[in-house]
Amino acid sequence: MAALHGFTLTGAQFAPLAGAGFRFHAPDLPGHGRTRIDPIDIPTTMSVLGQWLQSFDDPIPLLGYSQGGRIALLFALEYPSLVDRLVLVSASPGVRDAVDREARRRTDDALAVRIETIGLDAFLDDWSSNPITGTDHLDERAQRTDRAIRIENSATGLAAALRGLGQGSQPYVGDRLRELAVPLLTVSGRHDAKYESLAAEMAVAVPDGQHVSIDGAGHNVVLDAPEDLVATVAEFCGVGGR
Repeated sequence: MAALHGFTLTGAQFAPLAGAGFRFHAPDLPGHGRTRIDPIDIPTTMSVLGQWLQSFDDPIPLLGYSQGGRIALLFALEYPSLVDRLVLVSASPGVRDAVDREARRRTDDALAVRIETIGLDAFLDDWSSNPITGTDHLDERAQRTDRAIRIENSATGLAAALRGLGQGSQPYVGDRLRELAVPLLTVSGRHDAKYESLAAEMAVAVPDGQHVSIDGAGHNVVLDAPEDLVATVAEFCGVGGR
């Protein structure tokens, strides 16, 4: 299974999901980890992902978390022949209204400037205490593990990813969901009301879609409930998923 991580993370995010017959192929997205891709934008990202997924012998299940989920959804719409089925975790189809999308682009740019100004460590301190993305509810060991993944990024890389891959820069695809040619599973944490609603709406809009809500989890279902998530994905994909 191919897996695309969330903003400020890397492919290492999916290490807790190893098991249940799955092998996760999880690259670092542009602007993250050690990936060096220029320019960092949606067209280039789609092209690079397409080249990468073509290296597999057959279409492969694709999972995306948060920012990675938005990218995965767009990719599955643009390259349906390379995707076997699609799993979106705490993801959205983008910002519907053009005015709101432009406002989000300006917000993303302002946050990018802040990252560049205060540096990675200070920004991650803020990010880890955010009500949606925060990790304060986790035990100390889990917080250290999560921080070790995020600290592999750079301030300049994350700022570039916000400007090029943020919700303000990505097209809204909610009106294209009926085009999705592969089965869709949307997953959300029961404590993440906004994405619970979005996940349910997307699943209903797709011809072959289903939604699963995971108890005890917030936005970061991968971190909050890895065993429940991998069991859900395994059931969706069938025993012995690639």
